[in-house]
Amino acid sequence: MIRVLIVDDEIYAVKGLRSGVRWELIGVDEVHEAYHAPMAQQLLLEQPIDIVICDIEMPEISGLELMEWVKAQGMQPETIVLTCHSEFEYAKRAIHLGSFEYLLKPVVYTELEETLLTAISRVKEKRRISDTDDQYNKIVELWNSRKPMLVERFWQDLLERRVSSNPDAIRQSLSAYDMRMSTVEQVRLILISVESWERPLNERDELIMEFALRKSAEELLLEKLPGNVIQDHRGNILVVLHLGEVEAAREEIEALCRNYLEACRQYFYCRLSCYVGQLTAVTEVLQSYLALLNKEYRNVSMAGGVIWSEDPLSNTARPAATFTESMLDWADLLEQGNTAELSLKLGEWTDSMDSTKATVETLTASYHALLQVIYYAMHRKGLQAQQLYENHACSSVETATRSVVQFKLWVSCIAEAAGSLFARTMSVSPIVQKVKAHIAEHLNEELSREQLASIAFVNPAYLSRLFRKETGMVLTDYILKERMERAAELLATTDRSISEIADGLSYGNFSYFARLFRKVHGVTPQEYRKPYRKVQ
Repeated sequence: MIRVLIVDDEIYAVKGLRSGVRWELIGVDEVHEAYHAPMAQQLLLEQPIDIVICDIEMPEISGLELMEWVKAQGMQPETIVLTCHSEFEYAKRAIHLGSFEYLLKPVVYTELEETLLTAISRVKEKRRISDTDDQYNKIVELWNSRKPMLVERFWQDLLERRVSSNPDAIRQSLSAYDMRMSTVEQVRLILISVESWERPLNERDELIMEFALRKSAEELLLEKLPGNVIQDHRGNILVVLHLGEVEAAREEIEALCRNYLEACRQYFYCRLSCYVGQLTAVTEVLQSYLALLNKEYRNVSMAGGVIWSEDPLSNTARPAATFTESMLDWADLLEQGNTAELSLKLGEWTDSMDSTKATVETLTASYHALLQVIYYAMHRKGLQAQQLYENHACSSVETATRSVVQFKLWVSCIAEAAGSLFARTMSVSPIVQKVKAHIAEHLNEELSREQLASIAFVNPAYLSRLFRKETGMVLTDYILKERMERAAELLATTDRSISEIADGLSYGNFSYFARLFRKVHGVTPQEYRKPYRKVQ
């Protein structure tokens, strides 16, 4: 829409322009009139005027003074100046104030129409540029709002091997997120481990608290250091410190961590530990990540503190060679279902054994080391040890350690058993399957997260994260959905009263049951049952 304002203290001149110019033909939609500058100012404040046709000679406030006011207000209409004088100084000042054209009175209508057509094209071009800028600004705003999520996705992909650790691949991925390689060439990971909650929490409260822990980590741990707070697919909170361009002493990082731990204890009623990894190249961040997970898994004596990956744990009396970084890599391959590469790695490992130097002791140590790797991966996946042997009968430790040949046969068997187990459970965890089955069989009983965790032999917080990851629902919502589906089935297929159905699903309060039913199905139990009554 194009809006024009005619400003002239001679009313007949305004009316002449109004009637003489073919406004519709040249594309003008609205024409406004003002008979002095204050009236024009009011209209300009009230209407989005695109073009101003203004007489210079007006009492009180001249046309040039009006143009100065318009410019001071930040308005940018196209302006056509009309005057009886042909002196150059008028034109010079009008052009300086942003006038588009300078026409002498009496105005020739066809000439004014041509000038208006040019002005209209300028208005449309400015709108196009403005629209482009607005669209660009919206895109930039959207990008900036989502960049933290995209950056988190980059680190998740790197830790889950969806991005190669090759420097060129990392550099290419970083450029997609508007990040520079120089800022993350050296990084340090901090794994935040929730040891315990000091107050009883339900599942939803725990979700809120986990969110609070992440936001607090951003505010306290990243207060002075650049980095990101992310959550891996296991639900662990990780801080990635970007130390490519910043030096940070151990004392500074430890002080930040201890301040964070104390704040979480005081305000969020939880006991945490911070596992701090070594300063490492971004190409080796996966190894640092796996080392921290292993450190947390093995730690049973130190809790509620800052634990550095290079410091020994008091409970690590076993030989270091029995659980090496390469073995942590095997656990990761197993969890990802990459059995082909795992078999290749295990083959290289057993082929490197010297049969002339192997002893029962070294083979026994290797036997237990590999089992520890497999159990470690199973623990991270939520699998139970007995599940490894359900479909495979591998030789015992006595048989497997009689010779290198027997040991290689056992390695092949146990690797196949573990690979088969993980392949069967890649889509749905057996823990989730077991919990779902228990819920289906006990809908008439009170069900708590702690009870369900106990039948699955896992930690309640771990069960919450695993169930949410596998199903996209929190446990309480899933139980509600299952109960209301059972209620709907009973309403449609039986003559039991609604109160009996509610009581049979562990809802002693009828009104509460009715509200929940309506929340899930959109109608009351009575309304749901009506069509089935008519059929009968």
